[in-house]
Amino acid sequence: MDYKHNAHSTALKIRWISVQCYEMVLPNGKVIVTDPFYWDASHYDGMTEFTKNQQMEKDVYAQTGFDVEQFTGADYILLNHIHGDHSNLVGQLWNKFYGRVLVPGDCAMELARTYDIPYAAIYPLYPGNTYYFDDFTLKVYPGAHDNRAFREGKFKRPSQQVNDFGGSEGFGVPCPNLTGPLGSIHNLNFLIETPNNFRIDFSAGRDYQEHLQHVAAEKPNLMLRHRIRSYSPETYAGMIEQMGAQLCMPLHHNNARATGEDLNAYFEQVNQILQSHGSPARAFNPEPYKWYSIRTSILDDEA
Repeated sequence: MDYKHNAHSTALKIRWISVQCYEMVLPNGKVIVTDPFYWDASHYDGMTEFTKNQQMEKDVYAQTGFDVEQFTGADYILLNHIHGDHSNLVGQLWNKFYGRVLVPGDCAMELARTYDIPYAAIYPLYPGNTYYFDDFTLKVYPGAHDNRAFREGKFKRPSQQVNDFGGSEGFGVPCPNLTGPLGSIHNLNFLIETPNNFRIDFSAGRDYQEHLQHVAAEKPNLMLRHRIRSYSPETYAGMIEQMGAQLCMPLHHNNARATGEDLNAYFEQVNQILQSHGSPARAFNPEPYKWYSIRTSILDDEA
């Protein structure tokens, strides 16, 4: 008998674009895009002087080698919050693919107005609810934006803002708008479950221990987790173990560019810690724009 040496079941195809923007292709071909964002370095061509904010955007966020035409689809556009570095492509993506825009409910009207998306395309989400879409189930949990600015002494009160739209400028987002303050207030975390029982946890910002209480029984296969730059490899490895995930890929890890940190070395340390604890879980630092397949496999060790 001619026995086969392996078998593979592909649960997901995925690639990282920028910040928290992942493009995921489900087994049925439907596409989920999270926090749609990309900012091309060509915006600074010819500039010789920069404001403090422009310099930060250039150093931390600007990339090359991609544009919105390269997305393969966006049947569902899922937003954790509506800051410009999480939403600046949402209008272009909707106009290209006409998908459903899933957004924190208290930000739905402002997102539609800012990017001129028809109201009927917007699907408001609220924490504590489960949404049964045709292609996946979405469980929604409360979230909280990272408070790094407060920790670093740069926290601004509303009375200290130049105008009501403070924090909304940049990344080509049409102004004036309230994406800045609303994005700081309203954040959501998610659990995506496919019909094949593959579970993806998406959690960003602070209050991670609180999020763990919500998803204690879920045990996701893949964890997409904010790599806040103050997290040591030990902290990040501990989060993966606490979540009970098999695999982890980072969110918002572009912040490493601010200090020139080597994220490949960082995640190698994370995996060494997991291995030393006897954990089979592993973290993975994705190359921008590169497609990866996540599979369950049977392999012949002797082949």
